[in-house]
Amino acid sequence: MVTKHKTVISIMGPTGTGKTDLALDLFDKGSYRLINVDSVQIYKGLDIGSGKISKKMLESYPHFLLDIIEPEESYSAARFKKDCLTEIEKAHKNGQTPLLVGGTMLYFNTLVEGISDMPESNEEVRKKVETYIADEGLNEAHVKLSKIDPISASRIHCNDTQRIQRALEVFELTNKPLSDWQQNHVNLSPLKQYDHYQFSIDPGDREEHRKIVKDRFLKMIESGLVEEVENLLKRPGLTSDHASMKSVGYRQVCNFLLDKISYDEMIERSIISTRQLAKRQMTWLRKWSDLFWLTKNKPESTLKILNQINL
Repeated sequence: MVTKHKTVISIMGPTGTGKTDLALDLFDKGSYRLINVDSVQIYKGLDIGSGKISKKMLESYPHFLLDIIEPEESYSAARFKKDCLTEIEKAHKNGQTPLLVGGTMLYFNTLVEGISDMPESNEEVRKKVETYIADEGLNEAHVKLSKIDPISASRIHCNDTQRIQRALEVFELTNKPLSDWQQNHVNLSPLKQYDHYQFSIDPGDREEHRKIVKDRFLKMIESGLVEEVENLLKRPGLTSDHASMKSVGYRQVCNFLLDKISYDEMIERSIISTRQLAKRQMTWLRKWSDLFWLTKNKPESTLKILNQINL
């Protein structure tokens, strides 16, 4: 049994708010273990589009649960929970404070609210659902979900490919709605045994943040995002249908490389999708309990975190 008063710190926030910079600043001021909570940064080779820090910086600021699987592999929230708890335990054994950083709210939610003990999907079912979504379209997939599982459909945005696919997979595997599993088979929060401090960066002015998101993506393009995706798609066995290639930005670049959309359309759709992602992240965060809000002023926010955890 882990005793109380072992600390875990989470730094959340929508994309483009400086979560990583804040975490690195905090890292310099104590003994921390940086744990990635970004569902794209887990993939090897997805560097530019996921906003990973450089290989050189990683030497000084090692991140755990980053670059842990190949882009052809799949990864679930349940697997993240297991892997993250292992890293938290390692941190405490080494006298470090676990510092969880990222914007994948579903992953954070598995740690805070727990996760249903449902069966893992298999390759056959996953391919079947992926093919259905590719053939019928995401909107039709969401309509289908609303018929078999209206509760989940009401909670999942019609553009959230990953969660729609997972809900359909669960029904295909078990013939029971995802919402039923979540209601009746939920494990208690694994972080209740720790002092868990949760912080989120407020993006501030909406129009200013929209511009930051746009400029951030354009910088990714200048840094070679198209070439990165082009090289990834040359890998044997990796296609645009894999979950890694359906991430925001990567999906649109794939469509451009497959001549489905023009270069300008790729840019526009990527920026729109990134803004939509930020909006969904804020929807999660506005409903979050026990959350300390931070500004984008890094020194001020670092001090607020240190003061809070040292009370």
